[in-house]
Amino acid sequence: MTRSTDVLIVGGGIAGLTTALAAARRGLAVTVIDATRPGAASREAAGMLAPSVEGLSLDAKSVAVRARDLYPEFLADLCDRTGIPVPLDRNGILQLAETRVHWEELASQAALTALCLDDRDLARLEPALAGHPGAVLHRFDGAVDNVTLMRALDVAVEREQRIDRLQDTVVRVAFPRGMATVTTAGASRFEAPRMILATGAWAASLSGLPTRLPVRPLRGQLLRLDGLPIRHVTYACGGYLVPRGETLLVGATSEAVGFANETTHEGGNALRSIATRAIAALSEAKVIEHWAGLRPVTPDELPILGPDPDVPQLVYACGFSRNGILLAPWAASELGDMLAGERTDGSLALFSCQRFSI
Repeated sequence: MTRSTDVLIVGGGIAGLTTALAAARRGLAVTVIDATRPGAASREAAGMLAPSVEGLSLDAKSVAVRARDLYPEFLADLCDRTGIPVPLDRNGILQLAETRVHWEELASQAALTALCLDDRDLARLEPALAGHPGAVLHRFDGAVDNVTLMRALDVAVEREQRIDRLQDTVVRVAFPRGMATVTTAGASRFEAPRMILATGAWAASLSGLPTRLPVRPLRGQLLRLDGLPIRHVTYACGGYLVPRGETLLVGATSEAVGFANETTHEGGNALRSIATRAIAALSEAKVIEHWAGLRPVTPDELPILGPDPDVPQLVYACGFSRNGILLAPWAASELGDMLAGERTDGSLALFSCQRFSI
């Protein structure tokens, strides 16, 4: 027996769940189908909201800033739905200079909204970073507690009457007669006028897609260290430091190892080196946790969003690369408008799959 719904969403990470909530808010019936996948990025990331330091093109950065600035409203709504307050840090991100020349380069490229801090300014702001030649403070950037965020999204989806959620593995999709159909490992079958593909690093491996997507997994290892020597998220020495409660997250490696999401001794050493080069005292900090996640990366490190040009019942929400936590709530709002037949501002066109020769 085939069950029908308005929107099928394959994937239960941040892209899938935020899109499900956006579609349900617009009155659509939604079925989310997802399976637990070790290493899925949404629950293993550091929660960065960093449009100012990701090296994005001007158009992509404009969207990313809008996505960042949407977060307070998005989290307030989520708290209203669930009663779960999600910690949000918008104190700014420090981009730490390693040499005087590097500081001059960072200062010359800084946006008008950024603050350029010399060594004395930096030491006053963050005493643990004293001794570095300076930094640029990208105001309003920061991080969100993605673990709490995902827990709140799980609760919001569970409480939404228009959303059904099934824990199962999709084994095949098809697109006959203007519909999308999904078959699961548990022998369930669903159909809908629209299907959202939101399977993260696994997007390219789903059987039945009209074309192979240029999405591949890239492993990122992270450490959680005991203690909190700094108050600002800091990009430094080839990685980043993120205050989280009374601990410090250190990330992240970038390893092309397929779907292997195990941690390694070499990865842990690389992260410890990043931490120690930024703050020497961290050489003795206790490791509380060491884990890895799989980023869903595209060739240009931008997501694939919107309908397939040849199969419009298939809608992409995948390939977010390093910016899934940042961009997914914004993308969900845009996709929700599109699914409901409402006018969008055209920003999704920047992320169309047509930019690739696939």
